Amino acid sequence: MIGQSEYATMKEKIVPAKELFQTRRYIQCAALCQQLLTQSTEIHPLHHAYLNFYIALSHDTMAREASIRNRHVELTLAEKHYLAAIASLSTPDPGKLEDIQEHHSPTSSSGESDILRRRGSDAASDHSAFTVATSIADDEKASDSDSAAKTHDPVQINDSVNFKTPKRRPSPIRTSLPNRQTNQYEEQFAADLSSFTTLIKSHLADVRALTASTDRPMHHRSSFTRSRTSTISSRPVSRDSTLSESSLDQTRWARKSMGFRPRFDPTSIQKLCSEALSEL
Repeated sequence: MIGQSEYATMKEKIVPAKELFQTRRYIQCAALCQQLLTQSTEIHPLHHAYLNFYIALSHDTMAREASIRNRHVELTLAEKHYLAAIASLSTPDPGKLEDIQEHHSPTSSSGESDILRRRGSDAASDHSAFTVATSIADDEKASDSDSAAKTHDPVQINDSVNFKTPKRRPSPIRTSLPNRQTNQYEEQFAADLSSFTTLIKSHLADVRALTASTDRPMHHRSSFTRSRTSTISSRPVSRDSTLSESSLDQTRWARKSMGFRPRFDPTSIQKLCSEALSEL
């Protein structure tokens, strides 16, 4: 079980991470939370969920602000840490989550000291009320015994006998809260824990939906490679790599024996134009 001092220390370390996220320094927030996860040997499951939640939330926010090329990487990291946060809250041992009550979400500004002070004041008031009730009951018993003694026959009472009042035992000190009060805090804790888990699952669903609607970078690269391959394959293959020497000789001979049309000679046309102009 995580001690109270370790729990309080880790809770103080999470505060700077919250401030980094609120000031839109998402890279520093994710790095600090990752550092706390790796450096801490024992960490409460609730704090483990908080740190993974802030890492995922930082990557999720950066993915919505990043270009399409980097969006898929950020969304993958966000989904990974959202799942880790849900796994921390779904621990098989409920006592690990309920040993230290934490009734606030990761973004809550109020601390656990208020709850502890409220619990202490409730315990003190319950104890004082219990003491007063016990004292009243004892006084009623004493008055009943005195009235019963006065109703006896005076002849039967020996004046030499000294009646000793029985000593009352001190009222027991209650060291635990009433079951009703304990159940109330456990129900509140379970309700807050369920709300936090639902919040993380909703973020996870949004990330998966955005991932499905975002084209993967590898898709563009494969399309480029495929189009480039098709362009290269459409080019004519070099004749030297497929034709033999005899085939090349036959091709050359056919070209030499082929009768080509004579190239156009503009001399005759120019002479004809000159004669026509001279007649004018």
